[in-house]
Amino acid sequence: MRKIAILAEGALGWHTAKTAVGVIRYAPDTTVAVIDSKHAGMDVAQALQGPVGEGIPVVRDITEALKYEPDTLLIGIAPRGGALPEEWRWQLLAAIEHGLNIVSGLHAFISDDEELRTAATKNNVTIWDVRQPPARTRVADFTPHREGSHTILLVGSDCGSGKMSTALDLNAEALRRGHSSAFIATGQTGMMIANNGLPVDRLIVDFAAGLVEEEVLKFSQDHDWVFVEGQGALNHPGYSPVTLSLLHGSMPDAMIFCHKAGQTAINGYEHCLFPPINRLIEINEEAVSWLRPERRSKVVGISLITNHLDEQQARAAIEQMMNETGLPVTDPLRFGVAPLMDALERDFKD
Repeated sequence: MRKIAILAEGALGWHTAKTAVGVIRYAPDTTVAVIDSKHAGMDVAQALQGPVGEGIPVVRDITEALKYEPDTLLIGIAPRGGALPEEWRWQLLAAIEHGLNIVSGLHAFISDDEELRTAATKNNVTIWDVRQPPARTRVADFTPHREGSHTILLVGSDCGSGKMSTALDLNAEALRRGHSSAFIATGQTGMMIANNGLPVDRLIVDFAAGLVEEEVLKFSQDHDWVFVEGQGALNHPGYSPVTLSLLHGSMPDAMIFCHKAGQTAINGYEHCLFPPINRLIEINEEAVSWLRPERRSKVVGISLITNHLDEQQARAAIEQMMNETGLPVTDPLRFGVAPLMDALERDFKD
């Protein structure tokens, strides 16, 4: 159990600080403060204008955060490209000098930075670069999962569409119902929360599906339900390869599709418009069927982000999506994941 100060400087928001929000919401650790000078003086729930982080103070910098006695500084945002912003350096050095361990999901490894690595060694603190890939390699060999196990992959229309949080919520719901269940993390935030998994977006492309397959085979051997965190989107111009690796590596028995209500284009690529939702669902189902045409893996439900809408608008968006797709739809944050777990149980019962 860590006592964490989260660095989210200038970007404490639902999308821009996905890592911070995920850790606060799901990690067993205690978040004692969040660093963001833009929202200093608020608590996290006020800054997010939502139901996560009530009572957790937002502070100006690491100096102010130290008053809450953290033992770990966790980098809670992922700038595009994954480099360490130079203006953060003094805050990391100050944290290290005060004995705080560093947890980072950046693509640029903190442990490769000579100044920071030297300071960490001098102060006997650890640096966990979560995206450090495993040394082992493995090409997928299409090994069937244990009979009786159910592998569920979370897919979606974009990055930041709720794939990790929905997988975690479904795993918790499955456990609550008495199922043998596990969550497999495939990105830095999920790995920080679960202390397992693979940084799929750092794996050599030839081995990504194989390492995912290995992980799923291991978990499905011991658990009847395995929820695999999704990444990217098949329709994403930058991150589709990681999605395909997950689809073919996990060989899901069913999928849950994740989407933000009202979104019509890839975030940051406003000229890259979405096709109809039913077509997005179809391409994910097709990608699995390329390898397993005799046993089609279906999307059985939709997780819809509605935190930017009021409750009436949210319910209307859910109703519209249900009518459009014919699938059960819920916002897990607002209304829970029971409809999705119900759909999964029905699918495998049938």
